[in-house]
Amino acid sequence: MKQAILKISNGVKIIRLKLKNLMIKPFIFFIFFISHFVFSQDIVGIYSPVESKCKINLKINDDNTFTFSVGKVKKYKGFLKVSKESQITYLDFTDGISGMYANDTISIQNSGNSMNMYTHFKECNEMYMHFVKKKYFDNLYSLLSCQKKLSDYVVSYKLSDIEKMISEIPVRNNNVDKYNNLAYYLAQTKNGNQFAIIILKEIIQKYPHRTVAYLNLADSFWVAGDKEEASLNYKEYLSLMKAQKKDLNKIPRYVEERIK
Repeated sequence: MKQAILKISNGVKIIRLKLKNLMIKPFIFFIFFISHFVFSQDIVGIYSPVESKCKINLKINDDNTFTFSVGKVKKYKGFLKVSKESQITYLDFTDGISGMYANDTISIQNSGNSMNMYTHFKECNEMYMHFVKKKYFDNLYSLLSCQKKLSDYVVSYKLSDIEKMISEIPVRNNNVDKYNNLAYYLAQTKNGNQFAIIILKEIIQKYPHRTVAYLNLADSFWVAGDKEEASLNYKEYLSLMKAQKKDLNKIPRYVEERIK
């Protein structure tokens, strides 16, 4: 009788242990997945080499696919594996190409020595290559300007990223046209209209007589459903077009309709 009770007790303990292991494994996988995702998101972007002799660029996408390109020619592409040990983030690309990531910089050993001779990129004579991530502005502009269909593109940035971008690279005479273009690109994407409004407001604050910015801002407010703000900016756009004696035939037909 005692032996039977002991067997039942041991059986219950084994079942509990198995259930506990079943619960722990998904939890461990979840933690690994989240941490891997966070590391990957930090690394996403477009990188340029520090070494002047190297003409190779690197692009890492949201889905961890990557492309090494020389000019317009794709040299290597594939799926990036990311791992982290002792606060060091390791990257495994393809064909033996590996590197380390820190502070928006990816370091890769391009060639070996007499004991282990190899060269990954013959286009670069350097033994070590250092790829630096482009700033928010350059990164986002590059990503959007090469999209064939912006209406299908989902911007992975947050409002705080756009605000940081403007703080990092303020709107000035030498980049206001590019900022205006960026706002236009963002407005065409699936979720970037709100980002476009932030940029266009900044442009108008610094350049209150920039006619096209009022038109773009009005269009963005209209898409966002804020008809009142849209109307105010359409009116300002019309007023500036007349005051600056610009060609009124270039005014889109929908502007006057949306003011009513």
